[in-house]
Amino acid sequence: MTRNHDIASITSTANRRVSVSRLVCALGALLLPAAACDAEPEADQEPQASEGSELHVEPELQFRAPIELVPVPDDYEFHPTIVDEDPQLRLASRDPLLSQHEAGADGKFSVMYVDYEEAAEYIATYDGAAVHAAAQELVNLGFADASPGAEDELDELVTPRGWSHDVDNRISLEDISLTHSTFRRIGQVGGGCTGALFGNRLVLTAAHCIFDGSGNYSANHTFRARRNGSELPYGTVTSQGAVYPISFLNDGCNTSYTASCVKNDWAILVLPANPWASSPNGAPGYLGVYWAGDATVGTWATSNVGYPACGDALSPSPCTSNVAYGDLTCAGVAPAVSDPDSRWPLYGTNGKLRTGCDTSGGHSGGPIYSTSPGVNGPYIIGNTVWNQCNSSTCAANTLYSSAGIRISETLAEYMMNLRATYP
Repeated sequence: MTRNHDIASITSTANRRVSVSRLVCALGALLLPAAACDAEPEADQEPQASEGSELHVEPELQFRAPIELVPVPDDYEFHPTIVDEDPQLRLASRDPLLSQHEAGADGKFSVMYVDYEEAAEYIATYDGAAVHAAAQELVNLGFADASPGAEDELDELVTPRGWSHDVDNRISLEDISLTHSTFRRIGQVGGGCTGALFGNRLVLTAAHCIFDGSGNYSANHTFRARRNGSELPYGTVTSQGAVYPISFLNDGCNTSYTASCVKNDWAILVLPANPWASSPNGAPGYLGVYWAGDATVGTWATSNVGYPACGDALSPSPCTSNVAYGDLTCAGVAPAVSDPDSRWPLYGTNGKLRTGCDTSGGHSGGPIYSTSPGVNGPYIIGNTVWNQCNSSTCAANTLYSSAGIRISETLAEYMMNLRATYP
């Protein structure tokens, strides 16, 4: 795998430049609403780097250890249970090397990088100032925006209230077009999680989704965009690597999941070059990434799509395995942020995003997305990793039924520069 990866993305209000070819594609989508417009190179062609890709910042890699990828069944579902936290035990078990890197000192920040092809684990360290500077340019080039194309109408799919008011109003997407402009950018990760494309080769999911129940790296690190039961409209793509925050590993969240793990429970799968060459429907495209301050986030409308495990006690009823379900209004509840963390990528900002989105086991890693930030979305503003109804009863006055990470400014910058690195 190529190791010159960077992570940069920031909130974007830049106007999208629409090329002639993209305009023709958009017009075609108006005539053929089910068509997927995002073109993909032929199998023997390398994708062309877009303007701005040269701005990416490369990390310094420090080898940490070889890893074992533990085989798991194709339909393996690991859904962690939050346990009571023992702060003293956590402090005693922290790794000195990881502690040195996780704080983001001296203007640098680091992430864990897992190379699946080499079965190796690295610490990837970036120049924070360089990433931030690149982000200012990348945002003006549209690197925080969703891939261009006509957006399919959602009005007929909207439901009025959600499970956060003791009613599960998730809807099955089984009978919705397999090339729906938004839903095709979301898919199943491994056999029991969800992820969303935010670049042609980049999938945001949950960190716990790349581990098995014993804290080992899972050998099942595939992504199936818009999987619909046995239908795979964009095929199966095996990722070549993943990045995730050092704090998730150093806090022992891969083996003992506590409430404090939620705010750092994210991972990014890196897909191989030209991942959609064998797709019968071309490239699915990707969502944008957006960050804003606490007060602004609280004004945004939210939606979530995920792949619920039908054996879970909180799965929708009826439930069809390997089919996406969406809560497209999240009960109309304003999102709320909490749980600051001094380490990268939060640097003291609130890292947990709570919503009224209806979720259950299998939704983990699925995007919390919004069209509120601007016309060049939809934009990922967080993910979901936990359903509050697992630990307490959701009642008619319950507002926040699920929680996950909040896209912070520095994480947004990191994600955008990754997009510049992996066109």
